[in-house]
Amino acid sequence: MNYFTYHYQMFLKALKRSHASLLATLMMFLVIGITFILPSISFLIVQNLKSISENIQHESQISIFLKKDTSADAKNRIENELKNRSEINSYHFVKKEEAWPKLQKSMGFNDSNNGLSENPLPDAFFISPNTMNPNQIMDLKSFVEKLDGVDQAVVDTGWVKKLNSVLHLANKAILLASVLLASMLTVVIGNTIRLQMTSHHEEIELSKLIGATDQFIRRPFLYSGFIYGLGGGLTAVITLKLIVIFLNHTVIEVEALYGAQFSIIDLKPLEYLSIVGGSVLIAVAASFISINQSIKKF
Repeated sequence: MNYFTYHYQMFLKALKRSHASLLATLMMFLVIGITFILPSISFLIVQNLKSISENIQHESQISIFLKKDTSADAKNRIENELKNRSEINSYHFVKKEEAWPKLQKSMGFNDSNNGLSENPLPDAFFISPNTMNPNQIMDLKSFVEKLDGVDQAVVDTGWVKKLNSVLHLANKAILLASVLLASMLTVVIGNTIRLQMTSHHEEIELSKLIGATDQFIRRPFLYSGFIYGLGGGLTAVITLKLIVIFLNHTVIEVEALYGAQFSIIDLKPLEYLSIVGGSVLIAVAASFISINQSIKKF
């Protein structure tokens, strides 16, 4: 109990110091919050772009062309296999008797001038996957090609690969920006804690003269860093949540104009928790480094 009481007293001491310089503390919350908001918003944009891309109507489609001698039973077996695949969003079957007139009409041909004695088109299934992952789409293509009665499966994943490449690049850019901002934040918090220790220079020297250990001197300043990190993280989370709510209210006007349903995808609770946790971790680490350097000088 003495151990916890001691830490509680150190935490209260850090709170009093933060309250004594309230304006500086609030400014530090704002600096940390903005630093975390910038990459968080970028991540949020990328996540929403992924969601929008997955809902695009002209999605990647796999065309399955059947052999000409495929029986009705084989077609039913193929359809049953497609029904049981979780990565398939929808599919439809087109008979060759239906496809041939449509092709003739689109090409401007008719039975008298097309030069063909019979319908050259095969029966076909057209699949719309519910994934944008090129590897999963290619795995699905390989699966349907092995089905009895399937002659060929054709898929165009070119635009999917390009879009995934852009989103992957965006994620890397966000990660790099996060590292740079975290480095800047470490310097800012470290300098703030160093200034605090300088302002309490006489108190620290007196504590060391009466036998105070480095841990005793370090703890209140570490708790100050913890308070900065917690306050900054909560500032970022609350601001980001308000931004999402505001954007979703604005999106209602867009829905009214275009008649489409759309909403900004919010971050998950675990992702919000990681923002607060990351803020606290960076602040405490920066404080620890700064405190150790200052104690060595004392």
